[in-house]
Amino acid sequence: MTDISTSGAAANVSPVPRRIRQPSWLDLRLIAGVVLVALSVACGALVVSSADRRQPVWVLAHEVSSGSVLRSSDLRSERVQLGAAREEYVPAGETVAGRSVNHSMPAGQLLPRSELAIPPVGVTVVVTLRPDNAPRVVAGERIALWVTTKTCRALVLLSGVAVQDVRSSGGSSLSSSATTSLLLRLPAGDAQRVMGVLDLEGAVLRAGLLSPGQLPPTPSPELDRCSGAAQ
Repeated sequence: MTDISTSGAAANVSPVPRRIRQPSWLDLRLIAGVVLVALSVACGALVVSSADRRQPVWVLAHEVSSGSVLRSSDLRSERVQLGAAREEYVPAGETVAGRSVNHSMPAGQLLPRSELAIPPVGVTVVVTLRPDNAPRVVAGERIALWVTTKTCRALVLLSGVAVQDVRSSGGSSLSSSATTSLLLRLPAGDAQRVMGVLDLEGAVLRAGLLSPGQLPPTPSPELDRCSGAAQ
């Protein structure tokens, strides 16, 4: 004979629900989700990197004039996408310092391979000027030089010459001893012309800037009279 009270108590016992079990970090669904997210990020990065076809090339850091000999400070590296034109420009891994340029170019322009040239054989000449005889000049600009002596006045000595470097000395620009030295690379004939003028007694040189595209004045053929005695 069955005990009714015992069977009823057994029927009232509820099973333990599964939802109150402690979570486990080894849950396969969690691991699968993390793996899928990681794969998605990796695939996205791969797609972006493969789509970026930019390459580092040389870009002019400032304006340079025709005939300027490039230095490392004249250039900066920049990543650009050139496509089929990539062979026309100089990659940043190629050394170009010491090469000259054929034409004037503005700051920010990519350096075309066709603009590079081997500098012609020349002589480096230093021309020292007082601050009131020259505007502010930076490397790469083109200048014209005039000479004045007791027997000649404001004759064109050189014109359209690219300044390779600029050095200042003697304190502030307001000081009477302040000077600006311009380093010029000249053909032998022009260098001899400048050195001959610098040896003249009382010779004063003045410099002027030439704007991009400006035609330089023609150097004077009459410098011989600058060495004569004053009348």
